[in-house]
Amino acid sequence: MMNEKTVTDQYVRREIENLGISYEEQTSSNPEIRKALKGASKQNGKGIGKPEFIFTSNEHLIIIEDKLDSGKLIAPEKGAIDLKYPAINLFAVNGAVHYARHIVEKTVLYDEVIAIGISGNKEIQPVFVYREDNEIKIKKLNKVHNLSDFHPDSIEEWYGVNILGEFTKEQKEIFELQDVASELHEDLRNYGSLEGENKATVVSALLLALQDDTQDLCKSLQGRTGIESRDGDLIFNAINRYLQKVRPSINTEPWDEKIKILQNKFSFIKTNPYLNTPNNYLRCTPLKYFLLKLNDKVVNHFDKNTEFDILGHFYGEFVKYGGSDGNPLGIVLTPRHITSLMTELIDIRPEDKVLDPACGSGAFLISAMNRMLKKASSEEQKQNIKQNQLFGIELQEKLFTVATTNMILRGDGKSNLQLADMFTKTEEEMQKKQINKILFNPPYSQAKTKELSHLSELSFIHHALDMLVYGGKLAVIIPQSTMVGKTKKDKALKKEILEKHTLDYVITLNKNTFYGVGVNPCIAIFTAGKPHFKQKKVRFFNFEDDGYVVRKHIGLIPDGVLPEEKRKYLLDNINGDVYDIQNEFVVSSIVTAEDEWLHSYFYFNNEIPNEEVFEQVVADYLLFKLDMKLHGRGDMFED
Repeated sequence: MMNEKTVTDQYVRREIENLGISYEEQTSSNPEIRKALKGASKQNGKGIGKPEFIFTSNEHLIIIEDKLDSGKLIAPEKGAIDLKYPAINLFAVNGAVHYARHIVEKTVLYDEVIAIGISGNKEIQPVFVYREDNEIKIKKLNKVHNLSDFHPDSIEEWYGVNILGEFTKEQKEIFELQDVASELHEDLRNYGSLEGENKATVVSALLLALQDDTQDLCKSLQGRTGIESRDGDLIFNAINRYLQKVRPSINTEPWDEKIKILQNKFSFIKTNPYLNTPNNYLRCTPLKYFLLKLNDKVVNHFDKNTEFDILGHFYGEFVKYGGSDGNPLGIVLTPRHITSLMTELIDIRPEDKVLDPACGSGAFLISAMNRMLKKASSEEQKQNIKQNQLFGIELQEKLFTVATTNMILRGDGKSNLQLADMFTKTEEEMQKKQINKILFNPPYSQAKTKELSHLSELSFIHHALDMLVYGGKLAVIIPQSTMVGKTKKDKALKKEILEKHTLDYVITLNKNTFYGVGVNPCIAIFTAGKPHFKQKKVRFFNFEDDGYVVRKHIGLIPDGVLPEEKRKYLLDNINGDVYDIQNEFVVSSIVTAEDEWLHSYFYFNNEIPNEEVFEQVVADYLLFKLDMKLHGRGDMFED
């Protein structure tokens, strides 16, 4: 018969052994802990307490209790943890906290303990038990997927994030890059008299030039004034040398076309007087000053294989203050945690061919490439991924330049990026490439008039689906208004989509996902080439509570490790068979072109809202209506 010792204990034992840490079971060799556990029996409080597992990681004492039954993790789920019998005996977390409390209360050396409860289905719930002002306090923490966070190399970061409320290493790096972007935004304007897109172009050029290892570029820039010897000339030549160095040996025509576009965009740095004239305050040319700052603070981040779209973020920082660029043109940069999630939603694999038909700065291609390379089984496969399996289309030359630079800096200068309008690409032309996965964020709100109605988000989706091979998957992030689709044109497009393709599911996202932009987004997943079966039930998820919060002066950030748990819950639901369910998280329903393809349309909450909820819903509606009218979609509210 299965019991804790034969199943759950074995799992926990393996997890601890993976940490490379010695541990003890049912006892402790530490005399102070042993003394504290006297009278700590979970049965009657008189015998010796025997925690399932005890170990330390970097001086942090950890107590683990486990239960085979998945329903015996913690009692109660909400509110104070019950520390009375029989709860401490029946539930894993309660038992672990019970032992931790005795140790904190009765020892001098241990004024804090990490208590962990683990249930049979591998739910892992840590709790922090500590002494403060001569009082024992208990803090329930976010769940974890395994015990890897408690490895000696990882526990300090976990402790800092979950107990001290600090930022993760990745968040700190992102904040550092944000600070650099903000500084460069001012520097490029003040010292280079540059505005808008030219700022991103200069940064792209300098980052590429720094890849040339034939000379020490930083030292060679001397602010000379002669033609062909200016700092801009030296930088331009360094770019050309590097681009020729990474030029593919076969199929060179697309690469040569790409080089011409980059050369055209970068050429102004050779002659721009502000950039090439030594600045008395800087004691060098602005070009050299920018180059030194990028070399010191940015270049190393590209070596870390981060999915954070560094150049895309810089571009967004540079254009967000200008009235002639950025959001008015539909440029909305997709956050890293969303691009990463979408690669999971359509299960990007090393053998896939992936397209972003409106690639912008290349964020989706970066996330797709990272996932594919991590799963690749050989160096040969990795090389093939970079050369032959990533495709991007971008209409705007300035963004094409950023995307191309982005990919080159990540070791992939050979991906198939094209400067083109995706609507000029025919179904036959694209299907020859055997693309089976598409990730994209269409330009936002371009269909503001009847003449531009063909540029609606639904039009982009319709055309993109036709680019895929039969059975290919498409993940797209769009405003919720796209899935509402109330106009005649929208309904007609939705009908055409269902006649040729399948809507799999739709995820309503956190309203603050594009914080500061004012877009309420959702993600839709489609299967190409398979007509939507009329009786098929589509699942609609409400993922507004994704673990990300807006922090003043910072923006949208993860709330500890909570987003990982929320994301896992979403993916577990998506990958499981969920039918005939209707609750605040997921709804399963048959759909037509007349329906709104959103969770809120199909889910009926029969609870009477209180005044606060009612006011919030009204406020959300009014903000949504205002946003749509500002973006030319006021027709949604007409009869």
